[in-house]
Amino acid sequence: MKRKGFYKSGKYPQRICDYFTVGNGLLSNKANCLAGGADGTVYIGTDGGLNYTKADGSIGSFKCDAVKTAYSAKDGTVYFATTNTVYAAKSEEITELQSFEGKLFEFSGIDEIYLLAENALYKLENGKFERFFHNEAAATNLACTNNKITASNSKTLNIVNGKRKHWMSIFPEHSTMPDFKINCIAFDETLGFLWLGTDKGAYIFDCKNNWFGHSQIDALPEEEIYRIRFADDGRVILSSEAGLIIVNNGSRKYLPATRWAMEKDINDAIAVGDSIWTATNSGVTKITEKEMTLREKADYCFNLVEEKYVRTLGYVTGLGNIENCDINTGKPNITDNDGLWTQIYIGSLAYAYAVTKDEKFLEAARRSMKAMGYLTKITGVKGFTARAVRFEGEPGYGTVVKRDGSEWHPAPNGECEWLGETSSDEMTGHFFGFSLYYDFCANDEEKEYIKEIICDIVDHILENNYRLCDVDGLPTTWAIWDPEQLNRNSMWLWEKCINSLEMLTFLEVAYHVSGDEKYRNEFLRLAIDEHYLLNAAQHKKDDGHTCHIDDNLGFLCTATILRLENDSAIRKYLLMGMKHHWEYERPEHSVLYNIIYTAFTDDVTDLDYAIKTLYDYPLDFVNRPLFNSSRKGLVYDTEQERWGERPQLKEALDIDARVVHNYDSNPFRADEGHGKSACSPTPFLLPYWLGRYYGVIEE
Repeated sequence: MKRKGFYKSGKYPQRICDYFTVGNGLLSNKANCLAGGADGTVYIGTDGGLNYTKADGSIGSFKCDAVKTAYSAKDGTVYFATTNTVYAAKSEEITELQSFEGKLFEFSGIDEIYLLAENALYKLENGKFERFFHNEAAATNLACTNNKITASNSKTLNIVNGKRKHWMSIFPEHSTMPDFKINCIAFDETLGFLWLGTDKGAYIFDCKNNWFGHSQIDALPEEEIYRIRFADDGRVILSSEAGLIIVNNGSRKYLPATRWAMEKDINDAIAVGDSIWTATNSGVTKITEKEMTLREKADYCFNLVEEKYVRTLGYVTGLGNIENCDINTGKPNITDNDGLWTQIYIGSLAYAYAVTKDEKFLEAARRSMKAMGYLTKITGVKGFTARAVRFEGEPGYGTVVKRDGSEWHPAPNGECEWLGETSSDEMTGHFFGFSLYYDFCANDEEKEYIKEIICDIVDHILENNYRLCDVDGLPTTWAIWDPEQLNRNSMWLWEKCINSLEMLTFLEVAYHVSGDEKYRNEFLRLAIDEHYLLNAAQHKKDDGHTCHIDDNLGFLCTATILRLENDSAIRKYLLMGMKHHWEYERPEHSVLYNIIYTAFTDDVTDLDYAIKTLYDYPLDFVNRPLFNSSRKGLVYDTEQERWGERPQLKEALDIDARVVHNYDSNPFRADEGHGKSACSPTPFLLPYWLGRYYGVIEE
């Protein structure tokens, strides 16, 4: 099935983060303010003094008292202040300018530079700040244009007015000003509107009588705003209680901690060149934006997998034992689903090879395919596949115990230990990955090898009354495809329809690789006489979006069986099932499910959202703690309480605002992550290459 192209990919900015603490150059982890020099130098005001970036990427330092505020002048000079001393910095040369008796608060200005102090407003004249006039309003925030001077304290806005300059105050009790706490103020210099960061979100004042907040302009955030910066390209950079917020192109983008900032409360953020810097009490983050096509991103992800994620023989899962969120410290995991995750990677590579004919994809797929074949042979039970294997020297080897359903056994040949209690997850993965490798990658010898594996597995299932039977002769817990259980036992209500789809898929693949009519006949018997096809026509059960394992299995089976089944009478029921499943899963915004649905239907889909997700996929796959619960306006569901789960979001957040998972995990959590593991990049690779193969994406 080949489609015309739907989406032509171009370059798109990808965000890459660097993190700075006392461990790599900061004088103190508490970073209070930021400023950018004309030469691209970034100055960081910390509690231990001033840091600045050097041309070689290292961090320089200037020790002084805690730096509270910093400002970039048009001539490239950066002024910064401690409690009562002003310094000037330019081209890494830093000089003390002058000291004051009272506290210093903030610089502002365009052509003329002002400094707000405890008792007065100062203006820079001939290299020195001279007293301009008194500060009777006890203001702590300052915003100036060439013709407007405005200051504020937490409750009052003060504007310099008149020929004989004086402060005029605006406050809620005697004006249209809303009742909020003012944290910062800044002018949109081009249009002269005054932006305020408050405890009730961002507000805009027209400097006359009108105030605009989230209720009037919904692009303005409701979260508490600590600092407002305007970038040269029109973006508004907001430091908030919910991480970094960027207002751009009419909407707002949330970049939460700890992927994009060291903690959720941001003290300051600025755009300098192709980077955004964030300052927090725990350190500084540099977010660099690098232009990249989706194909370049796919190559990056492939290289990352091959460098970091490949375990013995070619198994590909995730990384564990990560320290300090550093992916370089992690080791590939041995999981209870090694077969599933590795086969999904093989499927990604098979699609990639079908599109590109690039030998690097074939070689990697062949290596991991052989590792999958090893799983199917090592148990000593024909057709019964191990979940995983581990070898001497690998974690857990030699501790063959039964615990929490895990059953490790010594291999009959003595080479390794293998994990039993194999589930339907493993089988779905094997039939997905093996069938794609068979069609797109395999030579004649490999086709025979895969045919033998597939037929042995299906024969084992049929001979054991539609079950997998373990080395002890007992059926495994979840690998149940028996019509008596699925159709006539209420206990299997939740698995009835998804397992029907699985069994039809297994038989479809066996018939495809072997041509043996016994598999087709059994397919038709189950499909019609046992109404498995009708079961599959609505295989997703309403579960309050709590069981994402079956979502993953359902779409993998659907993509497999629809790729192979040509009978339109059968396909229409399978397409009914996919339509229902996709509609139910729409709030998840899964890029894989969206692209599979787009590839196999002519329906209106969420393709734009899917492509945006591919672009926004973070290049850092570490399971960093992410905090979104302080965002306002998030809508929570409570249906999950029926299933013993805690409430979750009704709609999944953007992919770069949440933890990157495999597709069997819950994407509806607002706060999640621990920084000790990393997901494989396969969740990006599979939808991208599947989309390329079916012409959904063109490059």
